[in-house]
Amino acid sequence: MNEAFTLATYFALAGGFLGSLVVSDYRRYGVMLTVTFIIIGMVFSAAVTEYFFTQDHPWLFAGAGVFAGMASNKATAPKLAKKLINAVCNRAEKIIGDTDDKQK
Repeated sequence: MNEAFTLATYFALAGGFLGSLVVSDYRRYGVMLTVTFIIIGMVFSAAVTEYFFTQDHPWLFAGAGVFAGMASNKATAPKLAKKLINAVCNRAEKIIGDTDDKQK
């Protein structure tokens, strides 16, 4: 377990937590979805910092984790996800030529 979670990873998780917490809006999305966004932000920040930075300066992981956590909430927002899914589905319908569901 010590090999998987280094000091730099803990800093990245803490930075992701803080960044996600700053941009979270529990009044808009509710507590459960906000907690989910915070967890996603923490995991995303740990993954991004682990991929792009070396383990030499672990405090940099916290700073980068804050920005990664802030970005992950916007990327996983329900309205944005709905727009993305609709765009992909519309594009797929155009490619395969499916017009059965469209209104005339």
